[in-house]
Amino acid sequence: MNQANKHYEAAFKLDVARMVVDQGLNVVQVVNGMKIGRTAVRRWVGQYRAEQWGKPGIGKPPLPDCNASANRRRRAGN
Repeated sequence: MNQANKHYEAAFKLDVARMVVDQGLNVVQVVNGMKIGRTAVRRWVGQYRAEQWGKPGIGKPPLPDCNASANRRRRAGN
């Protein structure tokens, strides 16, 4: 059975990506706990990681707030 395409808000995607990258949860834990697709979560994590390194990532424009928080972290370290 096909599932209808779901739309997730950018802030939600960012929160999910941070769960994996910043909090250390694995993708399977997040997928099972939040009932969202594994491919989507992996894509969001890849986008988040790319943006942390100052790269454009793939697909749609950057997640909101990601570059701003990365810039703040860099400045705090200098």
